[in-house]
Amino acid sequence: MHICIFQTGEPLHIDIGNYRPMRAMLLADELLKEGNKVTIISSSFFHQRKFFRSKSFKKVNLEENFSIILIPSLGYKKHIGFKRLFDHIFLSINLYQFLRNNKKFKPDKVFIGYPPIESSFVIMNWAKKNNIPIMLDVKDNWPENFIEALPNFLKKFGRFLLFPYFILTTYIFNNADAVSSITKSFINWIKTFENKQNKTFSKPIYFVSPLVRKKIIFNQKILKEATEFWHKKGINVIEKKHFSFVGSLSNSFDFKFILNISNFLITKYPNYIIIICGTGDKYLELKQLFSNSPNVMLVGEIDKYKASILIKHSVASLAPYLNNQNFQNSIPNKVIESLENSVPFITNTQGELKKMIEEFDNGIFLDKDLKDIEKISSLIENKEFLNNLQRNSFKSFEALFNFEKTYQKIICNLKKI
Repeated sequence: MHICIFQTGEPLHIDIGNYRPMRAMLLADELLKEGNKVTIISSSFFHQRKFFRSKSFKKVNLEENFSIILIPSLGYKKHIGFKRLFDHIFLSINLYQFLRNNKKFKPDKVFIGYPPIESSFVIMNWAKKNNIPIMLDVKDNWPENFIEALPNFLKKFGRFLLFPYFILTTYIFNNADAVSSITKSFINWIKTFENKQNKTFSKPIYFVSPLVRKKIIFNQKILKEATEFWHKKGINVIEKKHFSFVGSLSNSFDFKFILNISNFLITKYPNYIIIICGTGDKYLELKQLFSNSPNVMLVGEIDKYKASILIKHSVASLAPYLNNQNFQNSIPNKVIESLENSVPFITNTQGELKKMIEEFDNGIFLDKDLKDIEKISSLIENKEFLNNLQRNSFKSFEALFNFEKTYQKIICNLKKI
C-alpha cells in the first residue's frame, strides 16, 4: 500500500542530515515497518526556526519505499501576520502545480495534516477527483483562532473577511473518509461543520489520536553531556529545585502567569528557580518582563535531550497556554512529555487541561485570581502531595498517551477507509 502523507507546520527534527515533520515521520516509520510505501509531502520552509530547507521543489529518496517531497513557499518571520497568510497561499499554488504536473503520482491512501487550510483543500480536492481515500488529521482550530485574536468589536468583521476560509474548511471536513484529532473537544468542534442538509453526506470515521512520540532514549554519553550543559549554566538539575518551561516564545502563551509564580517563589522559596527554554518572537519582550526576576533564567533553544533531563528533574512543568478555544480544546505535547517523566504540570488553561487535572489529579490548575497558588507550597514542602501527583502523572500518561496504541489506531483506520 502506498500512503501519501501531507504534513507541514509542525516541529521538525534532524535525521540523517534531513529535517522531517515529526508527526509525519513517526507515522511513516510505523507504516514502513508494515511493508508500505510512504511519500511525505511538506513545505520547504521550516516554521519553527524560520529558514528554508530548499528554495525550490526537491525530492529526497531516503529508502527504496520512502521519499520526501519539499514544496517551496515564501517564508515569514512572525507566527501571526499577513506574510504567513501569503506563504500558505503560495504553498498551495505550488502544491497544485506539483500534483498537476505529476499525473503518475497516485497513492492508495492520503493522510492530510490540517492546517494549513489552503494546501489541505488542494490535496483534498485532488484526492477526491482521483478517488483516493482520505484521512484528515486536525491539530488546530483554523480559521476560528484567527478571529479569536481580534478585539471583540472586530470579530464580526473578521468572520466576514474570513468567510471563504470557513467555506474551504467545511468542504475539507465534509469530504474526509476518516478524521482524527488530538482530543474529544476537537472532534466535537469538527462535527459542527457537518453538512446536515445534504442527505447523501456520509459521516467519516472519527477518532482521537493525541500528539504522542516515541520515548527519548539516553545513553551514558548523552546523559553526561546534558547534565554538564546544565552544570555550566550553574544549575544542578538533579537537586530538583526548579520549575521548567520548554516551548516557543510566542503569543501562544501567557508569560505573565509565569511572572506571578516567580514573584510567589522569590518571597517564600528564594532557592527555587524557573527555567525558560526556547526561541521566538517574544524573546526580547520576555527579557524585559523578567529583568527584575532574579529567580527566572532564559536559556534559549535547547535540544530534546537537555529538555528531557530538565523536565524530568523539575518540581513541575509550566503550561501557561492562552485561554482561547484552540488551547482549551488541546492537550499540547509538552504537557504529555511532562506526564511521561512523572512530572506534574501547572496551568491556567481551562478546558481539556483543567478536566484532566480534575480526573487524574496529575497537576495544579490556577485561575486568573491565583487563589490556589499555595498548592505550589505543597509541591515543595509536602513530599506525600508531590509523590501522589508524580504517580498520577505517569498513570495518566500510560492511560491516555501510549505511543504504540495511538499509531496503531491511526494505521487501523487508514486500512478501513
